[in-house]
Amino acid sequence: MALLTPDSRVVRSEEFITSTVDNELVMMSLEKGTYYGLDAIGSRIWENIAEPITIGALCQKLIDQFEVDPDQCQADVLTFLNELHREDMIREIS
Repeated sequence: MALLTPDSRVVRSEEFITSTVDNELVMMSLEKGTYYGLDAIGSRIWENIAEPITIGALCQKLIDQFEVDPDQCQADVLTFLNELHREDMIREIS
């Protein structure tokens, strides 16, 4: 599996049940039976990848919403999304 780049288009997987508990988005994989929790920023990213979006466009949305350095935002988002990709929580689409 290749690493995602700012030009990669991603969308979240449909196999997860989600709920908000104590300001954290919790997700359960029906297929794997695994539980995941996302903080406020992770939850915002998850919301923004409901529809296909390039990682570059996603970073721009986050930069517009939060006071964050663009380079740091991109590095953090790429790290996070590559982790989700390894766990089959998101898909890359062409």
